Amino acid sequence: MMSLMAEVTEEVTEATGGLSQLGHMDKEVVLTSLDYLWQGLLSVFIVILVVFLVVVILNLISAKSAKYKQAHAGEPTYADKIKEKWANFTSAREDKKAQKLLEREAKKQEKKEQARQEEDKDKQ
Repeated sequence: MMSLMAEVTEEVTEATGGLSQLGHMDKEVVLTSLDYLWQGLLSVFIVILVVFLVVVILNLISAKSAKYKQAHAGEPTYADKIKEKWANFTSAREDKKAQKLLEREAKKQEKKEQARQEEDKDKQ
């Protein structure tokens, strides 16, 4: 087991040119990494700020909505008014359909009566 560890250490030393991977630092790589780091942190801060602003705006809207509901308690809402209009519209439409149906039935009855009267005249 010890020989395996020694072989791996020897191979790593040969591959890195005698320097340990942890001990060797390239300044350009570090500066590039720090550049990415501050950009990433700034973007995270901006996203947190945007989420905070959205939450504050939604809380203000919610508070105004609650005050409006409290001030206008018992009054029908816009949705209730639309539902009422729709119900009136559908009932009026159904009434028209029923009226037309009654008129058709009345015309059929008149035609039947006229046919009976003609038959009675023909029989006489």
